[in-house]
Amino acid sequence: MKKKLINLVLLIMVPLVLASLAHFIWNVHISLFAGILYIILLLFNLPSGSFMSTNTDYNIKRVNPHYKAEQQQTSSLTSQSLITLAVLILLTVVSFLVYFQQIQK
Repeated sequence: MKKKLINLVLLIMVPLVLASLAHFIWNVHISLFAGILYIILLLFNLPSGSFMSTNTDYNIKRVNPHYKAEQQQTSSLTSQSLITLAVLILLTVVSFLVYFQQIQK
């Protein structure tokens, strides 16, 4: 449980720290850069066997008709991965909302 909590805190803090560094170096908005990093983290945390992998199998099958795709294992998401995805989605939305409020001022 402690390891999962540390991973979640790192998922929250690392983009903010990197965005702060980018702000000081390149003078970009912290919330914009953090939002982009959260989107990247969200894409990397998507479960396997999603729509992206089936599209890849289709494209490979078009090129090589004798290709046999691996059997996809359907597994339900664990509560930890659901929490991680929900937190990343929430942080992405919040960071872009903060960015849009900043540029309206």
